[in-house]
Amino acid sequence: GVRKEFIVSAKQWSFTPAVIKVKKGDTVVLKLKSTDVTHGMFIPDFNINETMEPGVMKTIEFLADKSGTFTYSCNIPCGAGHKAMSGKLIIE
Repeated sequence: GVRKEFIVSAKQWSFTPAVIKVKKGDTVVLKLKSTDVTHGMFIPDFNINETMEPGVMKTIEFLADKSGTFTYSCNIPCGAGHKAMSGKLIIE
């Protein structure tokens, strides 16, 4: 696999990008940032549970060691649209 880096921005109530695509075996590097309030990045299938503070870049790295479509979501209540704040990690 190769190393794939993505900058993931969180704001009420969405992630950008909303879809991240990689190949099985890739090392995935997510540079997380919030542009408004505190958010979370929760990807249970990869044991990722991070807090994203406004103005602070946080980097997480993991191996895409299984194929499929996995949902990532905000796990810190961030307002009225919180429950709909999610994205997809697609590993081919």
